[in-house]
Amino acid sequence: MKLHHTAFWTGDLERLENFYIKYFGGKVLFRHSINDFKCTFMEIAGSFKIEIMTRTDISGHAADERIGYSHLSIEVESREKVNELTDFFMKENVKILKNREQYDDGFYESSVCDPDGNIIELAYVDRTVNPHV
Repeated sequence: MKLHHTAFWTGDLERLENFYIKYFGGKVLFRHSINDFKCTFMEIAGSFKIEIMTRTDISGHAADERIGYSHLSIEVESREKVNELTDFFMKENVKILKNREQYDDGFYESSVCDPDGNIIELAYVDRTVNPHV
């Protein structure tokens, strides 16, 4: 078994698709529609697959904290890359939830939100501190 993809509902498929293309090098793998359901399968960050889905009855905005899905984490190669991406997202006026936080488990992170409020964590993991991740 292996993890295949994570899926998100959205009220605006094109807006979310464009966000992941612009900021995470998203590549559309395929699009599918049947009746009022539409989805886009994408690869982001060079290896991770997401499915963005919509229907005519989908509306609303994602809550910041809720039971269930919390965030999508993208690992980068260094603390400097986390800083670089954080600065880039700040200049782009993308909502920053967490700004350059170091944790005792070896994680160094910032977090941003996509246009629907889904949280994307940008993480560097120091494996000399935590070899178990």
